[in-house]
Amino acid sequence: MNSSRGIAYTKSCQRQLKVVVILTVAFIVAIITPHKEKRRLMNLNRLSLLATLAPAIFVVAVVAGSFLVHDKLWIGHWQEHILMAVAILLGIFPFSFMVFRVFRGMARRMEVQNQELSRRTEEMEALLKVGRAVEGCLDMDMMLPAALEAILQATNAEVGEVWLLNPLDKAISLRCLRGVNVEAFREVTRFRLGEGYPGIVAKTGRSILVHDLPNDPQFARQGIKAAGFYTYYGLPLRRVSGEVTGVLGVAARDSKALTTEDELGLLQIMADRIAAAVENALLHEEVQTLAALTERERIAREMHDGLAQVLGYVNTKAQAVKELLDTGQIQAAATHMEQLESAAQRTYDDVREAILALGTNEKRRSLDKSLKVYVERFAEMSGIPTELVANGTPWTFNPGVELQLLRIVQEALSNARKHAQAKRIKVRLSYDSAGCCLMVEDDGHGFDPARLARGRWPHFGLYSMQERAAAIGARFALESAVGKGSRVIVNLAGPAR
Repeated sequence: MNSSRGIAYTKSCQRQLKVVVILTVAFIVAIITPHKEKRRLMNLNRLSLLATLAPAIFVVAVVAGSFLVHDKLWIGHWQEHILMAVAILLGIFPFSFMVFRVFRGMARRMEVQNQELSRRTEEMEALLKVGRAVEGCLDMDMMLPAALEAILQATNAEVGEVWLLNPLDKAISLRCLRGVNVEAFREVTRFRLGEGYPGIVAKTGRSILVHDLPNDPQFARQGIKAAGFYTYYGLPLRRVSGEVTGVLGVAARDSKALTTEDELGLLQIMADRIAAAVENALLHEEVQTLAALTERERIAREMHDGLAQVLGYVNTKAQAVKELLDTGQIQAAATHMEQLESAAQRTYDDVREAILALGTNEKRRSLDKSLKVYVERFAEMSGIPTELVANGTPWTFNPGVELQLLRIVQEALSNARKHAQAKRIKVRLSYDSAGCCLMVEDDGHGFDPARLARGRWPHFGLYSMQERAAAIGARFALESAVGKGSRVIVNLAGPAR
């Protein structure tokens, strides 16, 4: 009976041992075998669970097996303890090796990820530097050097250069250069399209990357080869429309520089940033040139309508005075001389006013401050009491818009002085939620606008004021009546806030 119970107990222990072993193996396999989408990264939760429970389960399995061995082989306790110790040691070493191997793999992956993250961070910092250099800067002589310095700090390049295209003569010229041995790069500062690497890039619109400059016959600047440069990378600078406006070139003395896709991609992004900034700067230069031409046309028109006519009048009067003196008509000659003096004084006032108008906004001031300065100087120069009244919180307009508004006020004041014979002038500048209203009113002779022929408008400057208002999208109105003075009104909507 006891023998039957012993056999039954032994079989029970064997079944229990098999179950424990199967569960242990299944548990370990389930933990250390991630799903397909997570095979490359061991989950820390699984690893911690494995390191905590697997040893406990293994010890339980060994203890359970010791009962089977003890009952089947009838060994003593000390032999049983030795077997358990050997079994535990044999289990601990592979388990520890496996855990350490997993940790080493995770450490290597983390190191690679940290390196990748560090590289990405450096790239972002470089892009931010280039972005800060080009953002909001419309002066290429300030923007391009800062952008090239940021590129040299972020890449293995030792020299950076920017070439800009002149579409009129189909050539590109070196606009900015930074780095080492820059004198070698100044050997040639102009290429026709298709000449040298900058010219080829500008003509084809495709990037060029070379790592063996000394043996490259297409590279035209021999001084750069003599200076020991091996690597050159030229990238086109494009407008939004796709048109090439210039070339970004970087060079290095190391033949293995600029070889990674990440670094080349970073340079391409930087080139796109610089291209956008160059396009904005070129547009700004075009606007400034157009504004200068417009001012020249205005001055030429005013000289023709004012100074040229007065000089013609002076010439006629001078000839008359000469004839009167030759015939002994002294009194008549004196009368003509007084008229000449009056004409000269008016011309002098006109010239002073023109100089005042050109110099008022030479410094960057807000519209209300520029108006204040001009009104004060105008009153002092003309002797006509002129008052500026400003109400509301000022809006911030584009400098070009503010300049046009200032020119309208200058034209209105000039008309009030020269033609209306005003005794008092008031300039009102009012801001509200919709924008601003600019008004110039005088107490001069006035006129009937309905009877004013369009051909005479330039004489009074009204046509010029209307053009300026239309150019900035403002509404222009003129109110006047004979003997009741005149009022020029300009309403301009404010920029979106």
